[in-house]
Amino acid sequence: MKKNSVILLIGASIVLSSCGAEDEANIVNDVEAQQLQTEQIAPEAPSIRQQNRERNRQDNDYSIYANEAGFYLSQTATLLEQIAPIFDKNNVNTNKLNQTLSLIEQIQSESESFMNLDRPEPFDGFHHVHLATLIEVDALKRVMSDMKNPIHPLQLTNARVYYENAVQSHKLMEREYLSITEELGIY
Repeated sequence: MKKNSVILLIGASIVLSSCGAEDEANIVNDVEAQQLQTEQIAPEAPSIRQQNRERNRQDNDYSIYANEAGFYLSQTATLLEQIAPIFDKNNVNTNKLNQTLSLIEQIQSESESFMNLDRPEPFDGFHHVHLATLIEVDALKRVMSDMKNPIHPLQLTNARVYYENAVQSHKLMEREYLSITEELGIY
């Protein structure tokens, strides 16, 4: 019986030692295979340099659009201020009316070229306010174009309402521009 137990003990130890050796080798192989699979499945993380390039590209797009928007706001504010004197006096003649219509057409021309620019997503709110301003400018042009000589004071009062609405919308557009540029860190 002693002999049987010794043989059984030796056989069990050989089996256990050989199983342990295979498990170690299998574990190493499994870990290596798993690492290879993980590398193939997961995309490579972008480098800091690549992230900075992407961020700088966006910042550059924002800056370019912000500069164009600032220039546009300055131009249209100047043109709107040049329209104001027609409402100060009640004696408006055809010459003054034509000058005012010319200024309104300049605003519309500036707006068309500005609208053709590629607009970054953060400036969508600015765009919506810009559209409201253009609606008021279009209404002002329509009312001013409908005026006939002699120009009645009520026609001028009606046009003044649209002018004041256009100025208010323009001021809202300026506020929206300032809040967006401040949020993006563009001054």
